[in-house]
Amino acid sequence: MPVESRSEIRVRSMARGLRDRNIAVLHQSPDSLYDLAENLPSAWPAGRLIGRSDAEALPSELAAILTVAKTEAGRHGAATVEVELGGNGARRILEIEVITDTDSEGRDAGFILIVADITEIRERELALKSLMREVSHRSKNLLAIVQAVAMQTANHTDTTTDFLEKFRGRLRALAGSQDLVTESNWRGTSFRELAKIQFSRLGQPTLDAITVDGLNPLLGPNAALHVGLAIHELATNALLHGALAEGRQGRVRLTAQRSDSADDTLAIEWRETRPGSDTANAPPHFGTLVLERIVPLAVHGVADYDVGANEVIYRLEAPIDQLAH
Repeated sequence: MPVESRSEIRVRSMARGLRDRNIAVLHQSPDSLYDLAENLPSAWPAGRLIGRSDAEALPSELAAILTVAKTEAGRHGAATVEVELGGNGARRILEIEVITDTDSEGRDAGFILIVADITEIRERELALKSLMREVSHRSKNLLAIVQAVAMQTANHTDTTTDFLEKFRGRLRALAGSQDLVTESNWRGTSFRELAKIQFSRLGQPTLDAITVDGLNPLLGPNAALHVGLAIHELATNALLHGALAEGRQGRVRLTAQRSDSADDTLAIEWRETRPGSDTANAPPHFGTLVLERIVPLAVHGVADYDVGANEVIYRLEAPIDQLAH
């Protein structure tokens, strides 16, 4: 068996490297005829290339682009262009670098064309730009919610200490919901996961008094933030004054179900039994505003908040396409 020369090994190895990296190399002689075409991409126009010029071998639009690129390369030594080739839903984006070539004695040897398929790179860039726009949009929405919560909390508190305590609690509630939304790539979060994160700081004895059942819809990002805030307000009230207050031994049941009034409506209900309640006649506060106006408005729904002597019922109804995906 004949032994391969160093040159043969080098050429074979380089050709394999080009194939593995999805890179093509072409060469044109000083008279602009192709004399090398290695590893052409599938989107490259079919037809004989060797011994022919751009105008003879390529579509007129591509030939014109390469002519301009070679003129630019002649002035600066190199030029890079991007072209889209292919059809029938299989279009590819190719980056073509045109480099002037010289032989070992410095004489004009034509042009080297290095062609790389960058379709996936451009698709990733577009996806990243779209994601960044989405992040920016949702961040602005979240900041607007935080600003509204801060202002309304301040309007309903008398001291800095009271403001900080209530605002921190609401901020943690928003942060918990936002974490779930972010972990799902902004698809949203399930109803039960949302309830779990909002109840997570209550402690086990308190959690034992809470039942979450019914459906488990996937709540969209906007619904997750606002429903999470509503659950936080209800849980805070129950912990301070209602069923979950120390010594009350009440119960809480949180459910999600199809509304009895319409098939395309989802109802989320908080039902709290709390013997000996002392807040049935308490004046409205920001939590009431959140439950009765802010949350239903945000999800294009309606809410009913009934605080009785021994029972609290909060019912939020909204179109399923607003609450869930």
